[in-house]
Amino acid sequence: MTHETYVIIAKTFGLIYLMVFFLIVVFQTYRPSRRASADHAAQSILTAEDRPCP
Repeated sequence: MTHETYVIIAKTFGLIYLMVFFLIVVFQTYRPSRRASADHAAQSILTAEDRPCP
């Protein structure tokens, strides 16, 4: 096998690995059962003092 063959294999499997990883992260993030924890995380960094004035 030549260097070019190794490069093609590495690029192909690297792309597949990153795409699968991205899809898993997106799936885990947007599952309906995770909505409550995502809402809590979004609001947890804001305290009463950090909110805009009415």
